[in-house]
Amino acid sequence: MWSFDRTVTIEKPLVTFPWRSVGFYALTGQSVITFKEKLVKETIGEAFEEIREQNPLNRILLAADNYGTHHAKLTQQRASELGIEFVFVPPYSPTLNAIEPLGKDLMREISPEIFADRDHFRAFLTETFLRLSHRLSFASGWIETFLPDVQRLR
Repeated sequence: MWSFDRTVTIEKPLVTFPWRSVGFYALTGQSVITFKEKLVKETIGEAFEEIREQNPLNRILLAADNYGTHHAKLTQQRASELGIEFVFVPPYSPTLNAIEPLGKDLMREISPEIFADRDHFRAFLTETFLRLSHRLSFASGWIETFLPDVQRLR
């Protein structure tokens, strides 16, 4: 931080956590955020199970980027067993994946915060992700093009 008369430094401790977050932004149904130590095909399959558990009856059409584990045979097999279908967005096309603008807003809300510990961070991330995921504005292009009846369903 700076000021006109003197420089002020605010220390923000850098804390790392031994897990990664996996988010599912549901246009209809329940959005899900889960935490995994590593993002490998096995843990992605576990995340799919959590998504299906929260959305037992809904059709799940997952817009996915070209992350290697999304294409792995084990991942594809587990998704198929759970009735999860993929739509792969072209490389370098984040505007076609509705979760990208949600992630941008999520980071905007997280960045000014200072967290006491990993549990505080995880709780804040979960609450913020689930709150933001109720907004359909992140997916307005998808909705207008592919799902015109979604507004009625929410």
